[in-house]
Amino acid sequence: MRTEAGMVRVGRQAGPWRGCVLFLAVVLLPGAAWGQPVHDDRLDEMLWEEVGGCDGAEMYLEELPKGLHAEEAQECLAAGEVERLLEECEAHLAAGRLSTGRGGNAVDCYGEVLSKDRGNRDALSGLERVMEEYGRRVRQALEGGRLERARGYLKKMAELNAESREVEELEDAIAEAKRRKQEAEEAARRARAEAERKRKEREEEARRKRAQGPGTTLQDCPECPEMVVVPEGSFMMGSTSGSDDERPVHEVTFARPFAVGVYEVTFAEWDACVSDGGCGGYRPDDAGWGRGRRPVIHVSWEDAQAYVRWLSGRTGEAYRLLNESEWEYVARAGTTTRYWWGNEIGRNRANCDECGSRWDNDRTAPVGSFSPNAFGLQDVHGNVWEWVEDCWNDSYNGAPSDGSAWESGECGVRVLRGGSWFIGPWGLRSAYRYGAAAGSRYNGLGFRVARTLTP
Repeated sequence: MRTEAGMVRVGRQAGPWRGCVLFLAVVLLPGAAWGQPVHDDRLDEMLWEEVGGCDGAEMYLEELPKGLHAEEAQECLAAGEVERLLEECEAHLAAGRLSTGRGGNAVDCYGEVLSKDRGNRDALSGLERVMEEYGRRVRQALEGGRLERARGYLKKMAELNAESREVEELEDAIAEAKRRKQEAEEAARRARAEAERKRKEREEEARRKRAQGPGTTLQDCPECPEMVVVPEGSFMMGSTSGSDDERPVHEVTFARPFAVGVYEVTFAEWDACVSDGGCGGYRPDDAGWGRGRRPVIHVSWEDAQAYVRWLSGRTGEAYRLLNESEWEYVARAGTTTRYWWGNEIGRNRANCDECGSRWDNDRTAPVGSFSPNAFGLQDVHGNVWEWVEDCWNDSYNGAPSDGSAWESGECGVRVLRGGSWFIGPWGLRSAYRYGAAAGSRYNGLGFRVARTLTP
């Protein structure tokens, strides 16, 4: 039974441990009687020793709440509660319940310990380990590219210790990871854009190839010549009824389609070259006949080469002069007669001496003034002589049969084809050949261009 401080009522047992104490009170304390309070510091000490000190602090306080060891007993109870809490905190930390979780978490638990025992080293150490674990999680999240999660963990760290150097370092690490992520995203965006560009290029290339079928017209820029695609094929080049230089008749084969100018190159197209800084700045005289849609005249083979170089650079395509076999192939357009329309010159089918046109033996006609042949080409007969790539040779002995240019022979002289406005019908034949010095310029000389098609 509880009594005043230092007093125990003798004779009533409240627990199995009291028997010895009561015995000591009666036997050892003079004047102790059953049922009477006993007040003596010695008994207080005996009780504290009997309950085992801190181990029985709760029992001691039940009997002597104001005893000599009451304060110590209270401290013992508090220390025991701290130890229990620390074990609970360790369990939270081990389970990963750092600052959230059902049933408590390590941060709140260590906080409760510190509220009971300010400066508790184990609790402070535990909070440091919580910081370390959050730091590990931040780094792990960064390695996995999960920036938002890393920021969340860092926020928890800052709530625990905003002044931590590690918090500052991890803030820098997150900022760097964000920068790298943005760079990677930008690189990925550029890669996607480049892939899309290449996809469109492939589609455009496929479309262009489809558009390069025979009969298709092309124009690579507004000031560029209009072109038409002619098909691959074979033909018999030369003539048995013409001059010796037109023999022997031989087969020539073109393995791939190629593009040819629908018209002879015009003054407008030549002048565009000069205006763009090409063609050596040379502005040929138009003889007073007008420029624009009339075929350019007073141009040499060398001038024609300057034009196709400019045109290739302007468009990125492979422009060139036709070679001689190509010229005859496209002029015939599948025919074997003198002219693509037959063996007779007829009337008003071309511009020449005795062709029956209003420009005969007087001047050039604007391009496109007559009907096209089966390949869609106009003015292949008459109007102006057309320079081709080949060197001059007196016969076809040894001539290429694969549709390539003949680049050996008398190369200071180049081949001309098609006749002109002042030449008679015989010189307009598909098989007729003529040669002139590569630097020659006069009012009957012009040219037509070809373009190699990309496979």
